[in-house]
This record gives sequence, structure tokens and C-alpha cells, in this order.
Amino acid sequence: MQASQNAQCLHCLCPTMPRAHTVPPRPYHHGNLRQALIEATLALAEETGIEQVSLREVAKRVGVSSGAPFRHFADKRALMTAIAEEATRQLRLMVERDQHACSGTAADRLKALGHSFLAWATGHPTQFRLVSNRALFDFAASPSLAGHFAVVRELTVQLVEQAQREGALPASQQAAELALALRGSAYGLARMAVDGQLPQWNVASSDQAAVLRRSLDLIVDAMTRATPSTPRP
Repeated sequence: MQASQNAQCLHCLCPTMPRAHTVPPRPYHHGNLRQALIEATLALAEETGIEQVSLREVAKRVGVSSGAPFRHFADKRALMTAIAEEATRQLRLMVERDQHACSGTAADRLKALGHSFLAWATGHPTQFRLVSNRALFDFAASPSLAGHFAVVRELTVQLVEQAQREGALPASQQAAELALALRGSAYGLARMAVDGQLPQWNVASSDQAAVLRRSLDLIVDAMTRATPSTPRP
């Protein structure tokens, strides 16, 4: 009965991952320049790669003077930081929503957390690539970025600690290291998908979302099944 409930929980938590698509920036209207610049940056990044984007090209895409972006962003790095802030906010909200919907074991919730990350990364590949490259934005100067990352990291550690108490993960291991192993596994799968490597592993594009979720589940299952089922005191 419990297994059935857990399966149902994970099924409702992890719908098919959205397919990435380019959304043309909305026409600029007075008073919405900041958002128009962000949308134009993302559109250009999907066409040329985020490293190739320049403020001059962004301004041209929006239809404003080359000096207009500086009203909102000191430089390209500041613009990229703003995009990274919004991207990590979206990840945090997705994680919190999916965790709220799940009432399974800690192992179930760790799977759901991984599914959330995979859905975010594959649904927003340009933002994922940006957030993965700290050289492109100013992480240290953004309390917002640090806060969003901290929420996801601390949730991962808390779920690992809960899994240790439930006897699903080894109590002898540092929770932070187990959490890092799980996050690294999810990140690696996401990176392979975003970089187009999955076809080399005979994964059809139509099956990628399901294969990614199953692969993540296999990793969590392997970690938990290798542990004696003796609850931690």
C-alpha cells in the first residue's frame, strides 16, 4: 500500500518535462525596458550562445539606443546577474511546489527534488548554461542568488538527514557529502541533456524526459538499497 502511494506521489510530482523553445521578446513599451532587455538577451543567447551576446546587440534587438541598457544595467555582467537571479528563483519555486505536493518518504522526496531540477534545466537550457558558468555573472554581489541556492542546498541536506534517520542512507556518511553526490548526479544528467549528448547513448529525443527521470531514480535507489534498513536513532 505504501509503495503504491509513493508511486502515485512521484507520478503526480513529475509531469513530462517541458520542451525548450525560443519565445520572441515582446515589443518594447515605455516603462518595461528592463524586462524587454532581459527577454532580448535570452533570445539572442539561444541564437548565438550566451557568451557572444553584447549590450549593443541587445539594444538593437529591443529597438533602443545603444546607451539605453545602461539605465538598468551597469554592464553585461550585471544584466547576466539579473537573468541568473530570475532563473534560480524559478528553480526554487518549482522545487518548493513539487516538494509541497509530495508526502512520501525522504527517498521519494529526493527523487522529486532531482526531477524538479531536471525539468528546470531542460526546460530553460539557456538559463541553465548561464547559471552553470559563474564567470558570466556576479554571484558574490547578489544576495538573491545566494538565497535561492541556499534554499535548494539546505533542502537537499535536510532530506538526506531525514533519509538517514529512516535508515535509507548510511548514518556514517556526512549528510553534506551525500547531498553533493545527489546534486552532482542530477547536474550531470541535466548537462548531458542540454549539451545534446543523450542521442550518443541511444536515447531518442521523445524519450529523454522519461529516461532522465528513470536514471535519476536509479541513482537514488542504488544509494538507498545499499544501506541496511536500520533507522538512525
